Amino acid sequence: MIMRSKIVLLLLGVLIHFSINAQYSFNIKRSYRETGHQIYSASYSTGGNYIVSIGYDNSIIIWNAESGIIYRTLVGLKKRPLAGVISPLDDFVASGGEDNIVTLWDIKTSNEIATFGGIQGNIKALDISPDSKYLAAGGSDRIIRIWDINSRNLLFELKRHKSDVNALEFSSDGKTLASGGADKMLCLWDIKNGNIINSKEAHKNWISDVEFSSDGKYIASCGFDNLIEINTVPELNSVVTLKGHEDWIQTIDFSPDDKYLLSGGRDQLIILWDVKSGKILSQSEKQGQYVLSVDFCPVRPDFISSTLMSERLETWAISGIAYSTFEPSITIPSPIASVQEKSGEKKITPEVEKVSKSENKKIQTENPATSSMIELFSPVPVGGNIISDKGSIFIIGRADDPEGISVLLINKNLVKISEAGIFEFTMNLSKGENLVSIIAINKKGKMNEKVLIIDCIAENLPVVLQESASAPAGNFYALLIGINDYQSPEINDLDNPLKDAESLYKVLLSKYVFKEENVIFLKNPTLADIIATLDNLAGKLSVNDNLLIFYAGHGYWDEKGKLGYWFPSDATKNSTVKWFRNSTLRDFIGSIQTKHTLLIADACFSGAIFKTRAAFTDASKGIKKLDELPSRKAMTSGILQEVPDESIFIKYLVKRLAENEEEFLPSELLFSSFKTAVMDNSSNVPQFGVIQNVGDEGGDFIFIRK
Repeated sequence: MIMRSKIVLLLLGVLIHFSINAQYSFNIKRSYRETGHQIYSASYSTGGNYIVSIGYDNSIIIWNAESGIIYRTLVGLKKRPLAGVISPLDDFVASGGEDNIVTLWDIKTSNEIATFGGIQGNIKALDISPDSKYLAAGGSDRIIRIWDINSRNLLFELKRHKSDVNALEFSSDGKTLASGGADKMLCLWDIKNGNIINSKEAHKNWISDVEFSSDGKYIASCGFDNLIEINTVPELNSVVTLKGHEDWIQTIDFSPDDKYLLSGGRDQLIILWDVKSGKILSQSEKQGQYVLSVDFCPVRPDFISSTLMSERLETWAISGIAYSTFEPSITIPSPIASVQEKSGEKKITPEVEKVSKSENKKIQTENPATSSMIELFSPVPVGGNIISDKGSIFIIGRADDPEGISVLLINKNLVKISEAGIFEFTMNLSKGENLVSIIAINKKGKMNEKVLIIDCIAENLPVVLQESASAPAGNFYALLIGINDYQSPEINDLDNPLKDAESLYKVLLSKYVFKEENVIFLKNPTLADIIATLDNLAGKLSVNDNLLIFYAGHGYWDEKGKLGYWFPSDATKNSTVKWFRNSTLRDFIGSIQTKHTLLIADACFSGAIFKTRAAFTDASKGIKKLDELPSRKAMTSGILQEVPDESIFIKYLVKRLAENEEEFLPSELLFSSFKTAVMDNSSNVPQFGVIQNVGDEGGDFIFIRK
């Protein structure tokens, strides 16, 4: 097969399998673009775990086929690659092209591990035998070379073609190699001795691609005569000719069960064929450019496609077909691992899942790779264990819920998730057992946890006892301010701030480590009351203490002066003398020498407290680190906007605090768990961020359950 690299597009979603009698059609599931990487060719790996794409930008991209994210980018080639193939064990990639060299790349490290030279022209076709023993390459010098991958020795130079070798394909049993060339010839070669088995002029013009059926009984070829020919193996007797393309055909692929065949070419069409009858089952619209590659997914009725000079990769679902997963019949040792062992490196052991014995964790045991919200793609579970011989491990998965995912944590680190719910995380390991806790929180605050244990067997790593998060030192104080009643008749009274402050007061005392004597509840305070209380706290609290300040009442934003205010109960409409400036509050927060101070404001224009208003910090830190670093954070019910008296913000804040089952809850996680619910049920956009220039160093206020 030309380049064994047909395209990529990754998608996640529920796939529906249709009856063979249903109407055949193509359905594009998703288009994906990778900036700067114009796809020359792309294809699935044997097991469907990865897709390799070859680019005009001299790079090779390995994609995780399930998650749709880039797994590795291989760079360093001086000239454009024209062919690429992933080994059957997914442990290395072979590439070749205009540099006249075949390069082997380690997928896990992205490092170059071997090169094969002596080729006198561009490499246009590559393939690896199903047992990973042999590498075949062909191109413009008309010679097919076969190497022993383990020893790196050149075994055969096959000289039969009189023009460029455009396509190569090993049979599924690894005993036969098929080649197709610009000389119109289709050849079958015996891998044991390098002898020609059979050959024929299969087309009236160039052959551009060849493809064995999975049972090895048939060989399909396509070319510049606009035809697809299917012949028997080894006789090369013609079985059927597929006619339907209006111009030359560049690429073909059998379905895993050999019932169907895909093709694409210069006429910009993708065609699905019934192999037995030779009839067209479905045909795409014109793709806007030459179709360079099509490839069936090995594990479901999907396929991928790419077109000339395009960064777009398409994933298609085919309605009307269903096929069984093709399972290779050969047990495959890894020659790359063998070579590494010879050089003194330890062979890679598959990384698999292990159930935690911790009595304090609820483990999902019905399906080791999934829980109700969390699905793990990598590391792949094997035999109930996850074992790694490396000092770090790359975790890939998906968090999904009908309500939508608001937050994902891995070992208390906030992890970004894509629009499709995909997450990835690199975790450093210590020798021995390493606990991995993956927590997903949906947009209604429901939490789900998946716990893994990874057994690290790497040499020369220290044994580190896993540290559980400990309670932050110091006491927890709270100042709760609620103002319903205003002395001035010009300022409207409110109905709910005292009730809201009361609900927060109750949940802090009942669920968290706030002592009643350390919680101050100011009801309808004057400006003097607020200032006196803050001044008293400044003299009382120590550098190890934690302070929560809550305000519910009227607020005001002076656009001309660019100042925000709270209205104490003795504020008047036409004078700012009894208004409490945000800048004054900021000064108090800076002078109160706590470890952590968190401000929660539910008032009109409460977002004015931020000098800058970034919703989240970029860094992901564990609970222990968050506690070590001082913090001055704020969450507010809105930006520079009015908020309703009946607060949706407080409703979901208190609800989330009441429902929380985690021992340690960082304020940023708390906010992110209910922000979307507030936005979905009101016109306000809650904010979370750093109060600038008052001593924040990147930590966070942590709510601790009793």
